[in-house]
Amino acid sequence: MLPGKRRVLIPMVLMILISAVGCAKYNTFWNAKKAFNNAERIQEERVRKGEDVTQPSTTQISDYNKSIKKCQKLLEEYPGHGLTDDALFLMAKAYYRIQSYRMSISRLELLFQNYPSNPFMEEALYIQAANYLLIGDMKGANDHLIQMQQRFPDSLFQAEVLKVGGDNAFALENWEPARDSYEQYLESYSEDENAPQAGFNLAKCYWKLGEYDLAHDRLEAVIAGQPTDLDLLYRTRLLRVRCLSRLGRHADADALVEALEPEAEANSMQGLLTLAKAENLILQDDYEEAAPILINMPEEWILGEVPPRLGEMLGDVYLRQWDLESALPQYQQAIRNPRILDDPDHCKRISAALGDYNQAELHMDTAGEDRVPGYKLTQANILLFHLNRPDLALELYRDVATTAEFDSSSAARGLYGAAIIYRDHLALPDSVDAMLTQLIRDYPDAPQTFMLDPSTDHDLYAFVMEQDRLALELRLAAHDDMDEEFIDMDVTEVIAPLRDPEARYSRWRERKLRRNS
Repeated sequence: MLPGKRRVLIPMVLMILISAVGCAKYNTFWNAKKAFNNAERIQEERVRKGEDVTQPSTTQISDYNKSIKKCQKLLEEYPGHGLTDDALFLMAKAYYRIQSYRMSISRLELLFQNYPSNPFMEEALYIQAANYLLIGDMKGANDHLIQMQQRFPDSLFQAEVLKVGGDNAFALENWEPARDSYEQYLESYSEDENAPQAGFNLAKCYWKLGEYDLAHDRLEAVIAGQPTDLDLLYRTRLLRVRCLSRLGRHADADALVEALEPEAEANSMQGLLTLAKAENLILQDDYEEAAPILINMPEEWILGEVPPRLGEMLGDVYLRQWDLESALPQYQQAIRNPRILDDPDHCKRISAALGDYNQAELHMDTAGEDRVPGYKLTQANILLFHLNRPDLALELYRDVATTAEFDSSSAARGLYGAAIIYRDHLALPDSVDAMLTQLIRDYPDAPQTFMLDPSTDHDLYAFVMEQDRLALELRLAAHDDMDEEFIDMDVTEVIAPLRDPEARYSRWRERKLRRNS
């Protein structure tokens, strides 16, 4: 090759290489953007279908992660490139979509520090405010909201931040933060297209917090706004029925149920409307009329939210009828979806109590006489403390009190339980005195005697400590070879370390070292 031609060829090669490097940068970012947009299109389609989009799908997560990796490659291989701010912002958005809020925060902080005049600032401030809101940092969220208000006073992103905060807290059942976000959102953006749904959610927050009057007023406001979403409108009116029932306006609730019946089938709401009707009767203490409505509900209506709520209500109906065999499976059905229930803790507690009650019944059939009193005590305690049947519990406690020859400990507990019922539920002081007299006479050293003795402060912990003190005195007296220093110590000073494993080990080490020396 001629020297002159070589000189021409070298610059051409350099230009090709530079061009290729430049194309690689842009291709990397283009692929990152493509992956992100693919995930966004799936999101839009899910929204169009009415799906729950609070959690990204597996495909979306894969695309968002691909976008993040491409952006990271651009930042690592081409630092300082003109697309750096684009890459940081795209990464932050992708992390936000997959709910990696702290990673999103870190990328946006880099963007703000290095590119304070970037073209994405308005949306970036929105995402950062939402990030802080979603990790529970209200100060961080408010700081960025203030910046947004100052720099972009007409930004619609402010409404979105408040709505996102409300939706997230609502999904997590954090009712008070959700209420506060929705209230602030509706105060400033009552004409926003998402206001009807936010208003309904706010009413649900009030409902969950027991603020039924506020829930009712908010529901009326949603209805007055004439939402175009007919399903939302029907649910709003249905929840209003329940609010009226809770507020004692039973005739108004009945009238609204009757008005909703023609639309129930079209909205597939027959089951929920039936529950609302029965609930209104139950709140009037009319279990007899409510029971057949619930028991005879058509199978095809029992779908969606209906099964757990039906189980909760039927469980209470059967429990009131003292049909424990029928009540238990209803509560078990209810607690499969506790988020739907009005009182999930009640259902879980009663379900567990009925299960233990039935187990005790089964064990008694095969247990020896010495073990039967213990099972009866279990049933009596369940009847008294969980099922609100002190009358039935009293029968069992008094029965157990006669079983001293098999189990004196249970007999003392039976007398104690009977005394508690006579005192706290039946107000029969003479019967209390009779139980107390028998307990003190027959079981003077029982913990229950200590608890019922009027000369004590009824502090069971103090009783246990006293028993420990006496036991320790016996142990000290039985070991004449112990150090005099240890024997002469105040016994009460020794008891507390004996309850603490670390202190007990430390004292053992000290004694061992003294003896070895």
